[in-house]
Amino acid sequence: MKKNMKTLSLLAGLLFALPAQAWEVGEFRNGMPRTAVETALKTWNFDKTLTVGDDGLFVYDLPGNPAGRRFLFTFCNDKLVALEQEVDPAFRHFIVIASNYSNLYGNPLKVIPHTGVIATGEKNLLAMFWRKGSDYLGLKYVLYPASEQLSMTWQINNNCWQAPR
Repeated sequence: MKKNMKTLSLLAGLLFALPAQAWEVGEFRNGMPRTAVETALKTWNFDKTLTVGDDGLFVYDLPGNPAGRRFLFTFCNDKLVALEQEVDPAFRHFIVIASNYSNLYGNPLKVIPHTGVIATGEKNLLAMFWRKGSDYLGLKYVLYPASEQLSMTWQINNNCWQAPR
């Protein structure tokens, strides 16, 4: 009986010693306080920073800036729970990234195809999500009448909305 308890205690200790699954993109990681994200962003020198509702922060470079960066940070109770990074929009890039994710993480956990109509015409969305531990990695491709958008997302479950979305 004592041997079983020791073994059980050892296994429990190893479980707690394992690193928690958590995404980290650059210096941004899930659970990071909003104030820490805002402080870190000051060194990135984005052209614009916009607050999006109560839970979002959108940072981007203006069209003339060759860096062309665009990030959307989403918070739940002032903790970072999602990060979306736009990349050069091309369907070819979507295929390459989706292929890489599938090779690394298997088949997507969730696929969201959506077609709708907006003021300027038809909007088509294809989003795919993979699971890595407790994290969700996503890829979204949106085709608008006159443009397209490609973004990679990192999300975790939270109390404010159901991931992935």
